[in-house]
Amino acid sequence: MKQPYFLKLLTLVAIALVFASVFPQYAQSSPPGEDIRGESTGGDSEDIRRMAPVADPIPAGEQKAIESPEPPEVKKSDAEAEAPSALKSGEAADGGVEEATEEEEIEAETETISDPLKPFNHLMFRFNDRLYFYLLKPVARGYKAVLPEKVRLSVKNALSNIATPVRFINCTLQGKLKSAGTELARFIVNTTWGVLGLFDPAKNSLHLEKAQEDFGQTLGKYGVKEGFYIVWPFFGPSNLRDTIGMTGDFFADPLFYINPHTDLGFVEVNTTYPTIGTATDKVNETSLTLGMYEEFKESAIDPYVSMRSAYFEYRRNQIKK
Repeated sequence: MKQPYFLKLLTLVAIALVFASVFPQYAQSSPPGEDIRGESTGGDSEDIRRMAPVADPIPAGEQKAIESPEPPEVKKSDAEAEAPSALKSGEAADGGVEEATEEEEIEAETETISDPLKPFNHLMFRFNDRLYFYLLKPVARGYKAVLPEKVRLSVKNALSNIATPVRFINCTLQGKLKSAGTELARFIVNTTWGVLGLFDPAKNSLHLEKAQEDFGQTLGKYGVKEGFYIVWPFFGPSNLRDTIGMTGDFFADPLFYINPHTDLGFVEVNTTYPTIGTATDKVNETSLTLGMYEEFKESAIDPYVSMRSAYFEYRRNQIKK
């Protein structure tokens, strides 16, 4: 009865020896206490236990040191060490950067001025410059010597009062009805109380300020571009839009329609009175501002460029108001 069991045991040993000779890597034994689990193949198949070589156990302290090694200390370069200080200095210089940006914007705005007629404009600038020093300034000096300042201020007030329709019309076209009403009130007060506009009680007593509006500003208000820069003889700096606007202002001047003698085809005008009025205004204004042009030229590195920039900046600010 015991013989069959012995034969079975002998057969299993033989099979084990053959298996060990064919697969020697699986013949090693696992360390005591290690749990080795086989993978299930499913169905009624027996569990197969794989024997993998296992290294000697590592003490807990050493194992922790191996699992989470401390990163080696890296020496910072000089550039990295100076980075925080450079960042702080950059933050401190934010104000300077903003100021530089504003200056760049101003320069960029100046560069947007179109000046394709520069040779002609330079010629006209020199012409007007010579006209000022050799004709306008001497006449203005004589005019100043003859007429006291109060009289010259009255002439200025009277010419400004006559030009009220120009300002009134352009205030209305721009939708500035309050300013248009102010201009109408100023005209009534200064023509009556101010003795035909020789005085300005509307400003001095009623605090009604004059609106500096013209047709060039009206065109700019409606989006018409300023166009290229141009210097006119006698009239000075302008641009394409303001040149068209100046023509519109001439036709709004009431002096054009006093005793008309020139037929333009669509309307008869008087060109003599406006010419006299413009010349008188130019001489009178120069007598009140003698020395300002000289100071401007002395302070400017390039008077032509400074005049051009000052004109465009002035006109752009007027349109923004």
